[in-house]
Amino acid sequence: MGCAQVTDGIRPTAPTVLVGRDRELREMTGLLDRAAPGQPTVLVVEGPSGSGRTRVLDELTAVARRRGVTVVPEADWIRIATTGGASSTALLLVSDRPPHWDAGLARALRQLAATAPVLVVLTARTGADPRLLPPGAHRIRLGPLPAPEAERFLTLMLGGRPGPDLLDLSRVAAGRPGALRDLVLGLREEGLLAVSGDRIGLRAVRLPARTRSRLREELATMSPPARHLLQAAATLRAPFPLGRLTRLLRVSPVAVLPAVDEALESGLLSDDELVRFSHDLIRPVVRTSMPRSVVAALRDDQPHAARRPAVTGPGPRPAPALPPPDWSLLTPREHEIAGFVGRALTNRQIAHRIGRSPHTVNFHLRQIFHKLGLTSRVQLASLVRQRETSSGPSSS
Repeated sequence: MGCAQVTDGIRPTAPTVLVGRDRELREMTGLLDRAAPGQPTVLVVEGPSGSGRTRVLDELTAVARRRGVTVVPEADWIRIATTGGASSTALLLVSDRPPHWDAGLARALRQLAATAPVLVVLTARTGADPRLLPPGAHRIRLGPLPAPEAERFLTLMLGGRPGPDLLDLSRVAAGRPGALRDLVLGLREEGLLAVSGDRIGLRAVRLPARTRSRLREELATMSPPARHLLQAAATLRAPFPLGRLTRLLRVSPVAVLPAVDEALESGLLSDDELVRFSHDLIRPVVRTSMPRSVVAALRDDQPHAARRPAVTGPGPRPAPALPPPDWSLLTPREHEIAGFVGRALTNRQIAHRIGRSPHTVNFHLRQIFHKLGLTSRVQLASLVRQRETSSGPSSS
């Protein structure tokens, strides 16, 4: 293919600029600017492993120092609080983890904030025990980098533009800067990077050991339900509807919702109408986390799971008439989603409106169908429109 191996000339280095976090940094510096004496302002920066929590915190401390703000690491919080006196100098207290937040610490921080602006910034992994975090704190969540920013990160790290094959493989990182860095360093270590024309591509498409190790660690730290869901998904041919996976696991869609959300948050599964891994090379890594006998048993069970009837309705025989629905059974969120269905919005469009995944919308729809005794989206849309029509004259 004319792709020469020149990995000795490729020296990946972490970008010296913060990539793709301009909005988050503006929010953080805005809180720093607005901090005032009286009460400490507390911010929690949340994100999954590799999302760049520490990097964002480092950038904020650099900004604060340039503005003359005193930066205090967690180890010195209590000392500063007890010896700082009535200083009026603005303080930025930072901790790259959730500290033990008790009454004594809260009292010490209030003493500091009595005469000086105080901003306390903590980082926490997504899903951290809320009891470890201070009540009433501001929150900033570090999501995945958008595709253009992920490409920019790779370009800065490589010193050249990534080729299509490298961009495709980078999907395993799910837009996380730390995972992108590990991927590039691993590819370099194993001699898999090469220059082709004006792009930096791959000599072979495979995951380096660094990335496989990161994926195994990610899987090991997940809750058992989410880990089992991913392991079952690794035995199915993707993409596939979520219902097929829940039948294989013999659980209801509603019961598996927290595990689905956790799997999506991990970046191992993609957020789509159909379930799929973010990159197909993730599948064998997940599969190797299971004993071979379990993989074989799940594969053997798939034909039986497929033959089991879905539990979404009484069957194809049409009913002569539907009883009037009891709309009071629905939650406010279910009312909202039903209204969107009546306006002919798709699950993806509804998910965008309410800030949830299409899978979550689908679970809510199943609940609505069950509560109202419906079997299809068409029935729900018809009932919503009938309700809106009948309530119109009475409200005028």
